[in-house]
Amino acid sequence: MDAARLVAEAERKMRGCPQPEDVLAEAWQAYELTEALGAVLAHAARAEGEWAEDEGARVPGRGSSGTGWPAGPGQPSGAGASAGPGRPQECVPRRRGPEPGSAAGSWTGPGSPTGAGSPAGVSTGAGPRRAARLTGVRDAPGTLRALRALLGEIGHALVGLTGSAEDETAYWQCIEALDAVDEAKDRVRALARDAPG
Repeated sequence: MDAARLVAEAERKMRGCPQPEDVLAEAWQAYELTEALGAVLAHAARAEGEWAEDEGARVPGRGSSGTGWPAGPGQPSGAGASAGPGRPQECVPRRRGPEPGSAAGSWTGPGSPTGAGSPAGVSTGAGPRRAARLTGVRDAPGTLRALRALLGEIGHALVGLTGSAEDETAYWQCIEALDAVDEAKDRVRALARDAPG
């Protein structure tokens, strides 16, 4: 799925009165989506460089699987080794934050029934993780602007949750998620600087 559609999906989730565990989950999903987006854009930039060197022009379909990643017979090997059909290894986002199912991964502040909640690393009814569904980026500058706005919205919601946390565990969950959002914002700024257009 195109990156802009994945960002729009997260924006809709944040506009729909999310519960605290939803905000935490969206923070980690946005972080992972930023990492995956960065990997896809970096790979595309490397591929553009290879195409530019190949007779000085990009030839559609030549050296491409149609997904923006180099093609090869069967599964690619080496630096472009696949992490799934048509996905290079470097496009798999690094996992950061609490592991799904861990005690640190559930919200224990207002809005959680007796301390239970969805793990921060688990999507709450949204299906597969957004970063795993990323297949391409049609409009890098527009997507990065939307992602930057989404990260700002998530950060704002996290600040509110931090102030309402009822115990130390919930407080530190929010702080970790805020750190991830800040890191993702920095990454988006760097990607926007480097993105063409």
